[in-house]
Amino acid sequence: MKPKIGTLTGFSDDIICYRDEDGAHTNVPQRIVHHSPSGFEWGYGGSGPADLALNILSIFIGQELAERHHQEFKWEFIASMPYEGGVIKRQHILKWIAVKVKEDLF
Repeated sequence: MKPKIGTLTGFSDDIICYRDEDGAHTNVPQRIVHHSPSGFEWGYGGSGPADLALNILSIFIGQELAERHHQEFKWEFIASMPYEGGVIKRQHILKWIAVKVKEDLF
């Protein structure tokens, strides 16, 4: 079994998703391919959005915790994003994570 990927140090940006004539783009590196070998997506609840959620969370909390929470994160932040894209504020992600970590303690 491959070791889990840790947090991505030095990443302090908001998450940016956009489309152009070449397709969907984001500033999130795809370090984990779990659901979608064809890449990231947003605006619905499928495999591309699941991998985007997993990779976003892994930046901040590492793969192990991200795997536990990425589906919920997907539904709250990724599936509802407009087709053309959008921005997820870093501070909103960190606040969401803090709530989930606190819930995990109980």
